Amino acid sequence: MYLESSKNQKAVFGTFAFLVGILAKGCVMRMGKLTIQFTLGTVFILTGCAGAQSGPSKVLNGSQLIQDQEDWSVSTNVVTPWDVVTNGSSLTLNTIGALRSIDRLSEKAVMWFYREVPFDFNSGFSIEFTLKVHKVEKPHNLYDAGIMFYGSTIDPSNNFAGGPRGQMLFFDEDAIGWGDETEKRNQKKRRNKTEAFEMDTTDRFHTYTLTVDDNGVAKVYVDGKLRLKRKKWEGIPRIGFGDMTNDVGVNGRFSIGDIIVTSHSRILPSRPAPRHPRIPPSRPSPSG
Repeated sequence: MYLESSKNQKAVFGTFAFLVGILAKGCVMRMGKLTIQFTLGTVFILTGCAGAQSGPSKVLNGSQLIQDQEDWSVSTNVVTPWDVVTNGSSLTLNTIGALRSIDRLSEKAVMWFYREVPFDFNSGFSIEFTLKVHKVEKPHNLYDAGIMFYGSTIDPSNNFAGGPRGQMLFFDEDAIGWGDETEKRNQKKRRNKTEAFEMDTTDRFHTYTLTVDDNGVAKVYVDGKLRLKRKKWEGIPRIGFGDMTNDVGVNGRFSIGDIIVTSHSRILPSRPAPRHPRIPPSRPSPSG
């Protein structure tokens, strides 16, 4: 993993502090107390320039087992060892046939991973990742999915499933959409074309980009094209992905590449994924 912004901030602060010290020494004989005021003000301004972490940060490394990566936690009822592997560029997770630890029964497996991210999600952000669905045992239902991605979620320690469910993106073999099926209900009310986006999620790795602005408007781009949208996003700086339901048979197998989070997102969506590289890197996504 590399969260480099904090290191860059220290380097910037150290450099500017050194320059401020030189300025202060040059002015002390003539400016007296003004030197102190100028120095403190300059330090404040220059420290502010470093700001909170905002540059792109890789929060998931697809080439490394998630169990070996820092800051990730798991919500699961599955016996170990978990069916999680990497091929050097992406992680593959599977809950189809996984056994519950409580009774060694299958079909009710839960296994999803989550972590906090060092950003202020209320001021806007983007998340980009590549994902390929291999198989869905049963498709999602309202509020539940065997393959999902949370762009913002509460700590699941108390309810195991996370939430709000409307901020969960489900992945079926033939469609993606919001976990609360807002798009379907809105489609009935307004007769517009906002239903879940139908697509083949199994044909190859696709690049998914979630952007949320400072007004709480969320948009999902697939290979650079806008496919989903919703309002009133709750900016919780915690993300997650996997199988979040113990509903019978709602399980899945999928692969996911690097996850890149950027604060203050006001950028264009990622470019369409190329189709022909032999080994699919995580970003940008190739055919798989």
